[in-house]
Amino acid sequence: MTWFGTVSAVSALLMGAMFGVNAYFQFATGVSWWLYVLTAALLLVGGFRTLRKMSGGLRLLGGAWGLAAGVLAVPLSAARADGATFDTAGAALFAVALAGLALTVLHKETKKA
Repeated sequence: MTWFGTVSAVSALLMGAMFGVNAYFQFATGVSWWLYVLTAALLLVGGFRTLRKMSGGLRLLGGAWGLAAGVLAVPLSAARADGATFDTAGAALFAVALAGLALTVLHKETKKA
């Protein structure tokens, strides 16, 4: 099970880039953007630290995935209003964030003798 952290870290780098692009578009349109920048930065730094096997990388990555899942869950709750359609792509990204969190939490580090 040692590959869980690597898969989660690579996914975090990709998701962090997507959050960064989303933050840019929100900044350009005048919408609140700082939470997306924070989430992108945490995912990118956590993914980098995990891939480099630096201290605290998995903890940071787990927290970043949790924050990303929370940020992605907020628009899904708005879809429950009358007449609103369900955001399938948003639900898929939410599922990816939860999968990344699960991979990070379930990762087992191995000690080299």
